[in-house]
Amino acid sequence: MVEINLLPQQYRKNNEPNGWRLATYALIPITIAAILIPEVVTATRVGDLQKQRDALQGEVVALTAAKQEFDALTATETQLKQVTDIATQLRDRKTYWSNDLATFTAQLPAGGNVALTSMNVRPVEATALATLQQSGVYTGKNVQREIELAGTARSQQAVVNFLNAFEANPKFGVNFRSLQNDQATGSYTFAATVGVVAAEPTASVPPVVAAGAPAAAPAAAPATGATQ
Repeated sequence: MVEINLLPQQYRKNNEPNGWRLATYALIPITIAAILIPEVVTATRVGDLQKQRDALQGEVVALTAAKQEFDALTATETQLKQVTDIATQLRDRKTYWSNDLATFTAQLPAGGNVALTSMNVRPVEATALATLQQSGVYTGKNVQREIELAGTARSQQAVVNFLNAFEANPKFGVNFRSLQNDQATGSYTFAATVGVVAAEPTASVPPVVAAGAPAAAPAAAPATGATQ
């Protein structure tokens, strides 16, 4: 059976569903999902980061003792390096005062015309040696140590002979300082510095031995303080 609505158009009741209502209903779960999903993801991410932070804090606590031990070892290494550097410097600057004094004593001229009143041995730095050589002292001589002298002499010629004995020896150099005459006694007081030249290293050359001939015995080393 067919029903016909005979009412005018403006009085007819619209029973058809509205599209905007359906769209509104559909947007509600979408909106809720759009809000909740980032919150859930963020909360999960925050939880993971907190777990990682706790794990890192545990590692920091575990490594604290190792870090303290490492710092202590580093400090010890620094101290040992300083001690080693000082020992190296002392070794490089090591001087054999007894050998120098023995060589110096062996070079003293004979006679009692000069009497030494003081002696002081000190090393000579390379910069100081260069300055002295520029002023004409120790020219051409690699002086490594100096013996500072003060003494008295019976005459001026005795001082000259005393200093010439060292100047003529290639193992020494002379830096004359002062000479004064004591009118009361007639003696002279003088001051000078004798430089000790570093020994040049000598390369040993093995002797040539003929076939079937016995090898020669090595030469004995010269005694300490002996003059050439």
